[in-house]
Amino acid sequence: MLRDTLKDKSYYDDRVNFRLECIEEDIDDIKSDDELTHEVKMNFAFGLINDSMELLHLKYSRGDNLAEFKPLLLDTLTYRQWQKQFADALPPNEQVARIQWEEVNEDDMERILTWFAFAYCLNMGQDYYQQVLALIANQGQDGLLDNLAIAMGDTGREVAENTLFKKRFGKLHKVVIAEPAQRPKLVKTYLDAWYKLYGSPDYHLMEDGAYDGYWCWEAALLVKLYNIDDNSFIDHEYYPKDLVHWQQTL
Repeated sequence: MLRDTLKDKSYYDDRVNFRLECIEEDIDDIKSDDELTHEVKMNFAFGLINDSMELLHLKYSRGDNLAEFKPLLLDTLTYRQWQKQFADALPPNEQVARIQWEEVNEDDMERILTWFAFAYCLNMGQDYYQQVLALIANQGQDGLLDNLAIAMGDTGREVAENTLFKKRFGKLHKVVIAEPAQRPKLVKTYLDAWYKLYGSPDYHLMEDGAYDGYWCWEAALLVKLYNIDDNSFIDHEYYPKDLVHWQQTL
């Protein structure tokens, strides 16, 4: 059953199939085109991560079985490993090319939080989290990222005092550093502000297939990671409650 009702199932079927085709084509290019440089392959690998995040969005909105997301999360880790592999293979005078893909900016933070949310809520395991955190790195630069990393097991990490992106993630950072009793109210405040903070994009009104559902993945991450009571906002339109309350069946 659809989790998002602003688009119908045929829309999501088309978008999922298109994204799968993009991923398949890029993997084929990376593996079979010997003329591609390491820099181009690095860029392709980064694109594969983006496509994987998009696919997670679409499949969640379509109502797919969350247990089936785990292979895609494993693939995402592989793509990030490829990205580092190709970046490490760049000659010294070209190493600067990797910075734009590895230095955290606001869009990267969105992507990281989405990846963390799916990985943690779907119980990918401590070894998986540690590999992801090691690849993302950027320790001691952003207080939100650092605190989340520590909660996920990177206990020796240096912690920055503030988030680099106060306008976008300041309210989320407040949840992390707050006393436990304050967190439910702060998460709800963040959810209420999320669409505007996200840029009020109105993607659902566009005809270019940009829409994949309006979901605040970072709220799911914090609720699960810090065991926050979500009773006061469980039916919030942007809260992906199915992800938070997924339970693995043995």
